[in-house]
Amino acid sequence: LVVPFYSFYPRFETRRAGCPIGLELIASELIAKGFNVIFLDACMSAFDQFTEEEEGKTRYGLTDKQLENILADFNPGVVGITNLFSNQAGSVEKVVQVVRSVYPDATIVEGGAHATGDVDGVLKNPCVDVVVRAEGLKSFPDLCKHIEESPSMVPSSTFIPGLSYRNSSGKIVHNPSGSFIHPDTLAPRQLEIPLHSMYDTAVHTGGSRWRKTGRFAYVLSSMGCSLGCTFCFIPQMAGSIRYMSLRRFEQEIANLKDAGVNEIIIEDDMFFADVERALAVGSILKKYDMAWFEEGGLSLFKFMKPGKGLTYKDVITSLAENGCYRFYLAVESANQASLANAKKPMVNAKADLAEKIVRCIDENGIESVGGFMLGFADGKGYSESIGDIENTVAYAKRLRQAGLSYAYLMIYTAIPGTDVYKNLKLTFPDICLLTSHERAAFPVAGLSPEELTELRLIWMKEVNGSGCVGISKKTLNWGL
Repeated sequence: LVVPFYSFYPRFETRRAGCPIGLELIASELIAKGFNVIFLDACMSAFDQFTEEEEGKTRYGLTDKQLENILADFNPGVVGITNLFSNQAGSVEKVVQVVRSVYPDATIVEGGAHATGDVDGVLKNPCVDVVVRAEGLKSFPDLCKHIEESPSMVPSSTFIPGLSYRNSSGKIVHNPSGSFIHPDTLAPRQLEIPLHSMYDTAVHTGGSRWRKTGRFAYVLSSMGCSLGCTFCFIPQMAGSIRYMSLRRFEQEIANLKDAGVNEIIIEDDMFFADVERALAVGSILKKYDMAWFEEGGLSLFKFMKPGKGLTYKDVITSLAENGCYRFYLAVESANQASLANAKKPMVNAKADLAEKIVRCIDENGIESVGGFMLGFADGKGYSESIGDIENTVAYAKRLRQAGLSYAYLMIYTAIPGTDVYKNLKLTFPDICLLTSHERAAFPVAGLSPEELTELRLIWMKEVNGSGCVGISKKTLNWGL
């Protein structure tokens, strides 16, 4: 199982790496079914090693030769490569070429959000044999079993749900979609296997650790999301919200505690789908004396309308008392029209209430990273004006002054597999839309992609101060 090396544009983009928890869970599923698993992270293995690439990009991670040398020590029948981020599709293609050169007879499989959203594009690469669409926790182990039992039949034919591949005639075949598993049926985490050296470091993907000794781990208490935001691919990738039972979650935390973990990073896509349940999760973490950080994102509108008779003060107080020290706060936009067009709750734009919430978060000693999106467009006629964008920048500045630890300004990005991507691709057929939230891909508000990208840097300094430049390098993370 391979995490690719990544690349970025140093002037505009932040060097990122996260724990590929999906691939880690797949490793546990495979091990539980008796397979031998080799887990290689070509990014984190050499995170501070840089290689200059074309068009001003810089790779961070293993070089081609280093990757070849490591791969040469093994002889797998199947290689699974995670392809999560569309702006890293080129890096994944390079990894695929290296893998194929070392393993000419192995079955190469790609999975992840980008591979799912652009499945036909991925399968144009003759080195890729199979794409696992959406969640691979069942379909990938089933594929491995099928290859083990009938190697001559793969990849030309298989009836396993959720797979796409080329048949013997070279035609792309999409099997029916598979079902999503219940989190309680996940195989036990393989805690004795050091899948990531990050688990023993002083920093994690959300910044500096709260505790300087002991281990930390990434966990899920739920999977999927039911919101249906037009720019988001999570519902297609992970399905509707599915909750791990609190009993199973507590078992996970108890096992982690026994393994020396004292800090947790929550990776749920929609941790606040049920606020009352989320607070119960926090109580479990407190019971086992876990400091914790919520990375998947807490929606501002859920603080505004938490339900169950709760107020935002109740929610924030509970988070603080239960050991939450930092979270990502999804604000999105100051513009109700943009929120409505994207099927996001328009209440997010209520600045007065948002300011009260942010002040309360700060007063309770919790660090919050606010996320704001600039340049909404749907490819069907809706597009933000420069005034709309400046409204959101002003909103970010106001909440920063109210107590946000950091305001992260993102450029609206179309994700393959969403209707927005299809529409924008029709509008801009000659433009590559595979970019990051820090580099614009298409013109909006009368601005060229280059102009909006440059303006974002200016606005980031206005909102956060000049010290925000290079802050990720100083703090070894992409948020604070």
